[in-house]
Parts: sequence; structure tokens; C-alpha cells
Amino acid sequence: MKEPVISCPSSDLMEEVATFISKLNGQPSSHIGYCGKQQQEILSYLQNELTDVPFEKAFVLAYKEDTLVGVAGFDADFEQKSAEVWGPFIEANHQDQAICLVKEMLQLLPSEVEKLCMFPNKENETAVITAANFNFSKQSEQAILIMRRNDFSASQASKLPFLTEQYNSEMIRLHNLAFPDTYYNGEQIINRINEHRKVFYYMRENKFAGYIYVEVEPEFSEASIEFFAVDVRFRGQSIGTELLKGAVSWIFSFKEIDELRLCVNSTNNQAIRLYQKAGFKLADELYFFQKELKVPV
Repeated sequence: MKEPVISCPSSDLMEEVATFISKLNGQPSSHIGYCGKQQQEILSYLQNELTDVPFEKAFVLAYKEDTLVGVAGFDADFEQKSAEVWGPFIEANHQDQAICLVKEMLQLLPSEVEKLCMFPNKENETAVITAANFNFSKQSEQAILIMRRNDFSASQASKLPFLTEQYNSEMIRLHNLAFPDTYYNGEQIINRINEHRKVFYYMRENKFAGYIYVEVEPEFSEASIEFFAVDVRFRGQSIGTELLKGAVSWIFSFKEIDELRLCVNSTNNQAIRLYQKAGFKLADELYFFQKELKVPV
């Protein structure tokens, strides 16, 4: 019996790859946290968001005869000197190909990438075993929480101001202090702001007390709360609840959005209780793995 053939794809295979990933990423046993579950959303990402290394140079595919059975790739961010691993996504009866796929994918990494990240579902044994085989280290465990429109009552609605230039430096300071090693620093968040990506803020005693950064994708009926933090001086004063209410109210003002999600460290019981009190429910649990490709000098 012939082994699957592993090769780099051409751009005209994007649609097939997006369909394949969407089918597998909807199952906990093959789920990767940040890759999306809808075919059109995934296709749009592959076409438009892989800017530092394009799809054809970042992914490898495994075919058994003419059937796609495996996909692995990465999304590089040269500014952060890092890349997120997509997959390995493998059909159930070809999981022995995971190691080969990832090995081939690693050969494509440019020298600018010094760190790799993976966010597999806890039930994704193939990805967890693959991470161990390539000496990834577990950094944390993450909980994915979701809220549906029907879980948010009109009585919870609130309106907060959008971040203005006057408070950019305050937001950057608080974000970088609260999240010193994450995928967007404060400056990057501000540069991302547009009609579908917003930062809201809260003032207390004429001081910048907290912020929340959210993203919506009406085209794909998706939304997420990416980051929020309250200044240590103002914690315990229900500001986090007010920020959540304001963000959720804005998100559900888009008629296309019926559900939103967020990611939080599984050990952050205080935050999880806050989200659950606001109406969020636990959807998935992920591992956060990381691999340093270059030893810091």
C-alpha cells in the first residue's frame, strides 16, 4: 500500500484546504484553537492574512492517491519573530502521518521565525503527541468561553466610549503591563482599530481605569473578546463587569452576530467566574505549547 505523498500546495488548492480544515476543526479530537471552523472564514484567512509567508510557502499537504488526508502549516509574524502552527489536521485513519507532515512544515520556516506556538484542544491527542515529539513545552491551559445572543438580556445592555487618541498611551501602558508576552502589544492593538475592531475604556475618578479590546467579523457571524484589563488601583469595583457589558452590547448590535467567544487562562478562576456571571459558558479547553527555535544570547 502506497504511503501518502507530502508536498507544498499551489494557491488554487486553498479552497480544498479550507474545506478540509473546517471539517476537522469542528471536532474536539482534531481542533486547533485559533484556526476557525467555517470554510469561508478559513479561506478568507488563507487568502488575505498570511502576509509574511504566503500559503504556498507555509503549508504542506498529504494526499493518498487523489484524496487530501492531511494538512499542516504556519502563520508567521516577522515583527513578533513567531509563528502559529496550523494543525496537524489529519484524517482519522492517517494519523501516523502527523509527524512527517510537521517535519516537512518545519523545513519551510524562514530564519525570521524564532518561536512556534500551538493551541490544540485538550482532546486533540494527535496534536498533543506531535507537540511532545518536537519538544514543545506546555506554557499554560486555556479555557474558551462562549456567549450566545439569547444569553444576553436587554437589562445587561450598556454603552461605553470608544478609545480616543487622548488615552492611547494609558491603554498601551495598562495592556503591556497586564499582558507582557502576548500576540499583540498595545501599539499593535491601536493600529488594528477599525470599524470592526474596537477598544472601549472606562474612567473612574477622572483616571483611566480599564479597557477592553474586541473584534467582530459580521461576514462570518463571529466575534471575540481579545483582551481586557482593569488598573490594579480600581479592581474590586465592578469595572470589569461594566467593560464586559459595554463590549457585549456593541458586539450584539451587529445583527449577524449570534455568538461571541473569549480565551482565558484556566487557572484564572476569578476571571472565569466573572465571565460566567455575565452569561458565558465553557466551550473548549486548550493547551498552549511553545517551542524556541533559537536560544537567546
